Amino acid sequence: MSKRNELTHRNRWRITQLSAAVVSSTALLATGAFAQEAAAPEGLEEIVVTAQKRQERLVDVPIAIAAVSGDALQEIGVTSVVNLPQAIPGLRFDYSGSFVQPTIRGVGSALAGPGQTSNVAVYLDGFYVPNALGTDFQLLSVEGVEVLKGPQGTLFGRNATGGAVLVKTRDPSFDPTFIARANYGSFNRTGINLYGSTGLTDRMAVDLAGFYEQGDGYVKNLNTGKDAAEFDKWSVRGKLLFQVTDEAKLTLGYGHSDIDDPSPGEASNYNGLSAGAVLGPILVPPNGVPVAGNERRRTSNGVNTKSTLNSDEVTLRGEFDLGYATLTSLSLYRDEDALLVYDYDGTALPVFSPSFKVLDKTYTQEFDLASKGDGRLSWVAGLYYYNNENTYPAFNVSVGGAPYTKFFDTKVESESFAGFLDLTYELADQWFLTVGGRYSRDKIDSAFQRTNLAVGAIDPSAVKTDETFSKFTPRAILRYAVDDNQSVYASYNQGYKAGVFNPSGFSTEPVDPEEINAYELGYKLAKTDYRFEASAFYYDYKDLQVASYIGTSAIINNAASSEVYGVDTSFTAQLSERFDLTLGAVWLHARYENYDTAVSYFQVLDPTSPAFALFANQTVDASDNDVARSPEITASIGLHYNQPLASGNLDLNANYYYTDKFYFDAVNQFGQDAYGLLNLRATWTTADEKWAYAVYGTNVTDEKYRTQVLPGTFAIQQTYGEPAAVGISVTYKY
Repeated sequence: MSKRNELTHRNRWRITQLSAAVVSSTALLATGAFAQEAAAPEGLEEIVVTAQKRQERLVDVPIAIAAVSGDALQEIGVTSVVNLPQAIPGLRFDYSGSFVQPTIRGVGSALAGPGQTSNVAVYLDGFYVPNALGTDFQLLSVEGVEVLKGPQGTLFGRNATGGAVLVKTRDPSFDPTFIARANYGSFNRTGINLYGSTGLTDRMAVDLAGFYEQGDGYVKNLNTGKDAAEFDKWSVRGKLLFQVTDEAKLTLGYGHSDIDDPSPGEASNYNGLSAGAVLGPILVPPNGVPVAGNERRRTSNGVNTKSTLNSDEVTLRGEFDLGYATLTSLSLYRDEDALLVYDYDGTALPVFSPSFKVLDKTYTQEFDLASKGDGRLSWVAGLYYYNNENTYPAFNVSVGGAPYTKFFDTKVESESFAGFLDLTYELADQWFLTVGGRYSRDKIDSAFQRTNLAVGAIDPSAVKTDETFSKFTPRAILRYAVDDNQSVYASYNQGYKAGVFNPSGFSTEPVDPEEINAYELGYKLAKTDYRFEASAFYYDYKDLQVASYIGTSAIINNAASSEVYGVDTSFTAQLSERFDLTLGAVWLHARYENYDTAVSYFQVLDPTSPAFALFANQTVDASDNDVARSPEITASIGLHYNQPLASGNLDLNANYYYTDKFYFDAVNQFGQDAYGLLNLRATWTTADEKWAYAVYGTNVTDEKYRTQVLPGTFAIQQTYGEPAAVGISVTYKY
């Protein structure tokens, strides 16, 4: 046995031992010592999830799931999708420019470009959100969020290699409901949230949610001394529910959002690394130009950056009770239009700036047929169709301060057909076997047309290419229900992400699909006053799609393989009638096993070189390096205490999130040290529960942490998370 294989074998054995110890010892704690504590009168609310396309108790679902209610998210200050990691260890939402890049347990995609989607699927009310520019939506009128950890290739498709994030919003109510919330906080952040619902007839109901927020941002420009990240965003979402008969229900939805937030592009320079830092003293002697280095609240961009998104979405959900089964139809049309302007050198020198639009149109149709009843066999079958058209109509660039010139345009069309079947059979009392599979067929059409900037000539015709990918992704799970409140499971799941093209890199060669084989052992316990979950997992992850960026072009290749394993735990307890505790932690080992084509960057400082001051790249071996955006330890603790006060009720909430050190790249050049985020909130609610007044603080310890690092030809850029902030809010409910 080779030394590397021997180490791998030892690591697998260690994780098996560790996971067994964690599961057994904590289970004994939960069922033994803690069970002696007195239960609160109300107890914890039972959690029901839809992770298997049907409503089931969380404790009965053999998947590692983090489920958080909308009220709980509000209490800890999580108001948008990208803030979810503060409540859910093992989950990350990072950025690449304005493109959101989620990661679950070390599995996430770094792709951001034409036709490229994440390998962690995000769903809103059961409808897939493919565009990485549209993933950072506000958690508006949210009922709850479920994060499914591990590949979900059978029920959620080829876009769920790392897992799935399921966001559920409120449905219309026949009883009149109205909620209004206004808040004001640091950096002149002002927001208004409205939600209303009512019945129109005895069979029709409607609701409408609205959101508006604006602020100055927390970044100032060194060149102008002015606020550089002023933002303005609003959205509306409405649903019309029609109970056609007792057996048939239709829900028509419409959503619109308008976002103008340049902050993802208001970057500083990692350790001051920029072409402008070297060229400045030469072109603007003797002192050069200002260069924002590792400064959280400063940028030195010479271009007014932009990041806008205009989005419209129409959905239709049909639910039909057929007696023996429930048929659900899910139809979606989504149209998004984004404008992005960046400064790639990050200084006042007119070195290089791109300006481009991204147009994205998506149509999906899904049919799910789920069994009913209490027999030994339960099942769900489905058909799925996906069509996406992603277009960069004109990627324009300004070189040396010249007017913007079209450099290239691209168009990528993706069409997918899939069918799936998932069966659960009670083999004997308390023993359940689940088997399922999905067959997917994906056709990708890619085209690009580029300009030779040296002569200003456009290639006469577009370069077109296409490829078809297909894959069968199975799963198998054995679950033992110890009793009505606890179960143990062992599972195998396979995930798959279709191959992609790289038109912005002017390549006609497809990048191979990703594949992941996941093995998991889990335990779940749900009692009246506490819940506990633990799982140990091992992933065999092959052909990771990894991107690096040089100038305006992307270099996308496959990391041959990686190994990911770890332990995932969560614990929630009602310690007394007034005091709740939530704990969560993930220990993760994620390493590239075989990746000898990774890209590293270095600045050319030879004044005789034509690339002087720019950043060149070279291929290096990243085998044994940490997988990008994969901290070894992430954890969170939430405390909630309520106390009657002055004819009302006072709620105190504290939430602390911790992440270990991690890297933004495969070479492990650009990292982020360990940090923790503490959010505090105090809310006083009147006795009739109509009015609530809150004061809150986010990142109250003022931790400094990066949200992205963007290496490229002209600079190594970065952005930081928001510093300490405080605010107040007023809520009215009817």
